[in-house]
Amino acid sequence: MDLICGDSRTVLQWDWRYDAIITDPVWPNAPEGMFDLDTDPSTLLRQVLDLAPDMCKRVVIVMRYDSDPRFLQAVPARWPFFRVVCLPYAVPGYNGRKLGGYEYAYCFGEPVGSAPGRRVVPGMGPSVTRPTEKSEHPCPRNIKHMRWLVNWWSDEGEMVCDPFMGIGTIPLACAQLGREAIGIELVEAYYRTARASMQEYQDNATLFEFAKTYQSPELMEG
Repeated sequence: MDLICGDSRTVLQWDWRYDAIITDPVWPNAPEGMFDLDTDPSTLLRQVLDLAPDMCKRVVIVMRYDSDPRFLQAVPARWPFFRVVCLPYAVPGYNGRKLGGYEYAYCFGEPVGSAPGRRVVPGMGPSVTRPTEKSEHPCPRNIKHMRWLVNWWSDEGEMVCDPFMGIGTIPLACAQLGREAIGIELVEAYYRTARASMQEYQDNATLFEFAKTYQSPELMEG
């Protein structure tokens, strides 16, 4: 699991090898001043995707319900459009006059391998509640949604890259499913939050595995 603080356009020039990109990039209609960018979101996304290795088979872009889908013209033609997936919330929200409650994942490239229980790729993720804890990130994503995406858009043994990691929800979902991941985040505060969340998960997972497998001879004899 590699979590890196830096600009994806620089970091991904290193010789990284990954099979899928699953990411929630800087959205095209983000409020002015929310992100400190030196280029527009569409150009930024294309610059990052152009650095993907030949082995990268699929790209998944997560967008809020009110994000302009013309933004997706930045996805290179090497990954043909496959389908859009709805990620619903149990309680709708609203933004001005727009009733929301949904996010969408636009999926490009090869689907995962066909297997029992995975013959057809669904178009609706699980309905979830919004995070109850306040996040320092302006647009956090639900871990259950991201885990569902990682499960359906990467195969076991594959490497997932999130070049716009934020506070690390997608790499964390990868860790929970046993996938390797590369997460890159430009904002140091978000990067530190992502590292802390990953460390907490890994520590808890190690303790759980120890408790599950450890057997005391004395207790067994008693």
